[in-house]
Amino acid sequence: MSQLSLDKFGENLPVSGVVAFSQVAVGLGVGILVADRIGRNARRGLAIGLLSAGVATLVPVVWGVISNFSHRPGSSRTMQKRLDGIRRAAGGG
Repeated sequence: MSQLSLDKFGENLPVSGVVAFSQVAVGLGVGILVADRIGRNARRGLAIGLLSAGVATLVPVVWGVISNFSHRPGSSRTMQKRLDGIRRAAGGG
């Protein structure tokens, strides 16, 4: 079993895609099976709850992608941090 880690997010990207696809497929299948068996208000509440849970599980993935993009070796943010570190080490600021 592969363990997902945000530190090595790029290596786990295909695994994350497969996991996400399987979760969507299972959710849609279950939704189709039980759609007619529950009332309109219960269906609405369940849909909002599932949507919220889905968004909450995507937040770490999106955060990892943004973090990896902004901290890549040639990014301006990384260069600015390196320059600030050199200035502090030299006593300039």
